[in-house]
Amino acid sequence: MNKREVEELICDKLWIWRVWNTVNTNYNIRPAGIYLGAGAEQGFSFAALTFTRNGKINFPTKIGFVPPEFIYWNFDEKSQRIEFLDKERTPEIFASLPKVGIYGARQIDFADGNGLLVNFFDYGVEANVAVTQRGFFVMRSKCEIGQQRVLSRMGYNTYLMNDSDTLMDFLNQVYESLINHPELEEVVISRTGKLEVEFPPRIDQLLFANYEQGFLFDYCAGRRGIVLELLIKVLSVNNLRQLNPDDQRSETEVAEQIVSERFSDRCLFK
Repeated sequence: MNKREVEELICDKLWIWRVWNTVNTNYNIRPAGIYLGAGAEQGFSFAALTFTRNGKINFPTKIGFVPPEFIYWNFDEKSQRIEFLDKERTPEIFASLPKVGIYGARQIDFADGNGLLVNFFDYGVEANVAVTQRGFFVMRSKCEIGQQRVLSRMGYNTYLMNDSDTLMDFLNQVYESLINHPELEEVVISRTGKLEVEFPPRIDQLLFANYEQGFLFDYCAGRRGIVLELLIKVLSVNNLRQLNPDDQRSETEVAEQIVSERFSDRCLFK
């Protein structure tokens, strides 16, 4: 991943600063808020930061002081780490790339293992920053209320498809629903109902679950344009298959062949 791609992931978003803390209830370890207030205001203002595209770090909440090691930020493409720099632009703190983490939010982990930054809903902090619209398409019987809560925290609307025994019927429902919701920009298609893999880093890529037993089309994630392109091609070829008595391919074989022949250079498998 290059710096520009990282900017799209982290800039113009509110990142809440948390530290790992042991909570006595059931001995669970959960991230607790960190406060940088002072005097009588101590504990009344949570710490949060924003990454700007010019390389500076801002603290939009009311805090007692600005940590001197968090003045600028940079991305080291070789190590694939986010760097936090002091006023001399010397790297002081290192962190991971964003991932889907605690509470279903995007999470940046500090390299020392003690702290993390959390961004709920992928919300922007500027009025002119649009919130990405996301859709999670799943069969009704595979969706649990707990999962819907996690998806909601990640900024996804859940779209329940009618239960179907065939892959193509399910994909056709997804296609029709996606056409009816032109506002959706990021799309996840899940036949199992599980968030098993992360989203592809580039807008021209599809991400599939990779199973040892073969291609099952159980999970597919990508931006609207490429997902619609895939669905149109898969459904069109399957319609031709049904009209051809000599075509003995299964629905899964049709989908797998389309992916391998027409999207091989734009696919990731995890």
